[in-house]
Amino acid sequence: MVDYLSAQKDFNLLSLKDLLEASSLFHIHLAHKQNVIGTAIGRYLIRKSDPWPKGPASQKPAVKRKEPRTLANSEVRPYSWPCLLVFVRQWEDEAQFGRRKGLAITDAVPRALYMPDGRVVPVCVVLAPLQETVSGAVETPLFASSRIGGGYPLIVEAQKQEHVASIGCLVTDGHLTYALTSRHVSGPPGTVIKTRIRGVDTPIGKSSGKQLSRLPFEEVYNGWPGKEVYVNLDAGLVEIDDLTNWTAQIHRIGQIGKLADLSVDNLSLKLIGCPVRAYGAVSRDLRGQIHGLFYRYKSVGGFEHIADFLIGPRPEEEFTTHPGDSGTVWLIETENNDDGPLPFALQWGGHVFLSDGATSQAPYALASTLSTICLRLDVDVIRDWNLGLYLYWGEMGHYTIGAKACEILKGDLRTLMMNNQTNIGFRDDQLKDPDKYRQGVAHYKVVPLSDVADDVWRDTRKSDANNHFADMDQPADSGPYAGKTLMDLFEADPGSVDPKVWLDFYAGVSEKINPGALPFRVWQIFDEMVRFLNEPGGPNIPSFVCAAGCLAHYVGDACQPLHVSRLHHGHPPIKKGTVAYEVHAAYETDLLNLKAPEIVEGLNQRLQALRANGGASLKDDIRNGREAAERVVQLMKKTFAHIPPADLVDTYNKGTSPANRLERLWGAFGEKTMDSMAAGCQCLAEIWQSAWNLGPTKLLAKVELSALDPKVLSDLYGPKEFLPSVGLKAMVELLTA
Repeated sequence: MVDYLSAQKDFNLLSLKDLLEASSLFHIHLAHKQNVIGTAIGRYLIRKSDPWPKGPASQKPAVKRKEPRTLANSEVRPYSWPCLLVFVRQWEDEAQFGRRKGLAITDAVPRALYMPDGRVVPVCVVLAPLQETVSGAVETPLFASSRIGGGYPLIVEAQKQEHVASIGCLVTDGHLTYALTSRHVSGPPGTVIKTRIRGVDTPIGKSSGKQLSRLPFEEVYNGWPGKEVYVNLDAGLVEIDDLTNWTAQIHRIGQIGKLADLSVDNLSLKLIGCPVRAYGAVSRDLRGQIHGLFYRYKSVGGFEHIADFLIGPRPEEEFTTHPGDSGTVWLIETENNDDGPLPFALQWGGHVFLSDGATSQAPYALASTLSTICLRLDVDVIRDWNLGLYLYWGEMGHYTIGAKACEILKGDLRTLMMNNQTNIGFRDDQLKDPDKYRQGVAHYKVVPLSDVADDVWRDTRKSDANNHFADMDQPADSGPYAGKTLMDLFEADPGSVDPKVWLDFYAGVSEKINPGALPFRVWQIFDEMVRFLNEPGGPNIPSFVCAAGCLAHYVGDACQPLHVSRLHHGHPPIKKGTVAYEVHAAYETDLLNLKAPEIVEGLNQRLQALRANGGASLKDDIRNGREAAERVVQLMKKTFAHIPPADLVDTYNKGTSPANRLERLWGAFGEKTMDSMAAGCQCLAEIWQSAWNLGPTKLLAKVELSALDPKVLSDLYGPKEFLPSVGLKAMVELLTA
């Protein structure tokens, strides 16, 4: 029965300011209770075992005795009330207060707080003892191989100790550009900050005098109650030496959206449960949600210290954060923001609770409002510097295809390419260990040829970007090819693999997309390989090997389903920063790294017959670059049919966590992925062998077939004049003039 005359207000009408008033009035009282370790503002946690209400939600927390409420066994539900969260190190039976020695009746945490004006604020007690350190394996920081940006590590030396932290994002004061990170890492002004590029510790700048440590709460949040409370901001800037080496993109996330401008005008409890993500230098891909606001984590000298945000796991997903993630920028994932996820907070620390109250660790990130930091440092977030870095078929895929193709050749070409196998890719034992082939970890100085297009040319040749893909299922909606796709054109006439035809096709596509040119890059390099073999002074073997090794990259792209489809980042409309957008990197990089040993063994089995007969069954009858391009489109067609991109995307989207998505992809497409990679190896070997056959046979029998100095090869692929990179429009003149 409703008591219409009751002065008690509906809990759901409590505002963030109401809860702050309660926290300000009662926090010291709560903090002095024996088991309390911290408080935060949030929504009431309901035990997962509790039934959902059939009618309107009750206005009072349940009073019957139940199991201790923990982070693991509880959740926020749509009807969860605004409340004050109180974290305790030990759960006590109500009956024990005042009876057991050392446990006074005043140590009991009340179920609600009664304000002077009659407002009632629910209190949610959570058993969450603190753990001093995070256990479990820690990833080796992944350093940049070229451009530096958010998510990459920085290195600071203090007292002869090396400390690693995260770069958050780029900011500017209008004159200089800085890298944002945590103040406790960047150190005093003038401190030299380094990172590691291609295995070499490289200074990137110096710590700026613009720093923030803490500020009074009432100064930051004008008009909100919070006497004798400090907001921890812990923000520092690195004054960058050379801006050309940087990008505004955050690693594995891409371009970020506009700054989420949070203040007393729009901060509310709607943020509780908000999905957020980040990329930390140590923990890497971080996906979580906001669990609490204004987490009071310590009391010193009569002053309370708070973190604006307490960030933890999403329901049924894994979450971890480690020392070294300090400086990471957190972003809000939104469904309706095409510009990218919104940066809203800077992580400076973390707390590790025991989620079940006993053994299972639950790391949470502590972060400060980014808009406050930018305001106080008088800087703006940069969103548009050196963009356009693409996500590619991972290193493992390219290096494996390039290396394995060497093993199924025949005759002198097999001898030459096997002698240069480690110039093109890696040996089996190395391919089975991701840390041996990932440049950011292995720090090799000369990039093996199969991944030059990604690890070198993507930074030095912007025009090469469109050579890595071709959306074969993109329909034209006007012009002579209206209603048809590039795959339709090829199936009707293989001669449609012509840059002029493709250029006319794209003129009829109204959707704003980049016109892929992958098969024409193969056409171009095939003709160059033949030219190198037929130079007037005799076969130019170093240039031939260099071109052949670089060609492996593009053939590898052709057997990756998301490089031949308009669904390369999920179903349109494509939204950067979303989980769905990450299908590309998850499939082509994370999955292959995770399953590297299985993939190497699977390819060995699939290629055994070709290897055993010395490549005798290879179809080495390609006569020119055009036919090489048609052969690659055949590979694309086979890839598309074997692993339908829509099926791959849908399987990924059904996953509940990063690990679960990878296992789903492997279960559905593991064998088929190895089939496609084996087809890529065979296609590449046939193109190499065909080009070799077009050289002067008598002279080739006498040439040197030994291993080449890697430096010789890097000197060749470095200059832009070697296999010049051009887009589709320029391919018309280059190939068909």
